[in-house]
Amino acid sequence: MPQQTEHDFLITGSHDEANRQAYASTLRMHVLTNIGDGLKDVYDHRVAPAFEKTNGRAPKDGREAMKAMLDDTYGKTWSSMIHTCQEMLWDSVRPAVERAQPDFNEKVRGLNSKLGSLTLDPDVEVPRYVSASDIHLMPGNYHTERTDNDTSQGALFDRGLYLYQGGFAGPLCDNNGRSQAEVIKRRWPDFRPKKILDLGCTVGNNTLPYADVFPDAELHAIDVAAPCVRYGHARAEALGVPCHFHQMNAEDTSFEDESFDLIVSCILFHETSRTGLQKILKESHRLLKPGGMMLHMEVPRTDGMDPYSAFRLDWDTYHNNEPFLSTWMRTDVGDACVDAGFDADNYIHIAAPDFGSVPDEEFTRYAAAEDSATGTHGHWGELVMWNMYGAWK
Repeated sequence: MPQQTEHDFLITGSHDEANRQAYASTLRMHVLTNIGDGLKDVYDHRVAPAFEKTNGRAPKDGREAMKAMLDDTYGKTWSSMIHTCQEMLWDSVRPAVERAQPDFNEKVRGLNSKLGSLTLDPDVEVPRYVSASDIHLMPGNYHTERTDNDTSQGALFDRGLYLYQGGFAGPLCDNNGRSQAEVIKRRWPDFRPKKILDLGCTVGNNTLPYADVFPDAELHAIDVAAPCVRYGHARAEALGVPCHFHQMNAEDTSFEDESFDLIVSCILFHETSRTGLQKILKESHRLLKPGGMMLHMEVPRTDGMDPYSAFRLDWDTYHNNEPFLSTWMRTDVGDACVDAGFDADNYIHIAAPDFGSVPDEEFTRYAAAEDSATGTHGHWGELVMWNMYGAWK
């Protein structure tokens, strides 16, 4: 696993703690990919035939496939192992983050901003779809504050996400955002946004690539979680990237009408309720300038997907504390965009591989494709295909 890029606010812990983290990450990736690779063979040669013999038909969707797979010894064992590995990963990071407090919070609070800014709003209410569960099994989720000016969850997320992805998202854990930014640049080379907004930014790891790809743009990032935007601002300053962080709810921001040329998000919608998603799309329409664009990167929807592939995606809904993932996968995004005020003819749906995983010419070919191609979702270590949904205003 490559090393995560160091910066003044990254907490990795002692030598032994860092090695324990690397072990937990490597074990998780081994279970996810190497042991997970055996699931398809088990499904094809044991689970699906047994289901068809009992029911007189094949599984019709991911839910039926998942129930059958988790009744099988191999599937049940894999599921238990990957869940346990996820808990081990967060537990490997927590001691270093907890030991760093409260001095770390004081260090962040004493930061002298030179490039961007931080705006906090204590009146922002964390929506229940964030507060009700520890998404990805991360203890405390994004928003929990244990003391004044707390940044613990931001620090936990920065290190934990890198380990969660096994380093495959790059040393800055920013391949998702970089992939989306590069798609926009290559597909619409004449589009030069001057003001960009990232919704649900957490610590800004997928926000900052936009400063590289569109260096003349003014960059803003929002999240409901104060610990994350505090940490994200400090991280951006340490990395030398100008970005303005705000504590806001993407459903109802305080920005003026027609404030932005480009609005993006990265893996936000599957952690958002269906009602919240619709409000976010409507707010995006309000905030976009005429001729502006919104584009949201997400995992693909399971409609039309074979039952086994749908099971692999849907597993996280029930076993990784992502209760709205299943709802997202069954959402007609085109209809939702129209309901938010966008013209159906301006709807966008693109699929492209991860920017760091394929040769540049192959990435460009996907990015510039004229059709609204869809893609399957690989796991880290395989070809990851991101889907992007949005519209022009």
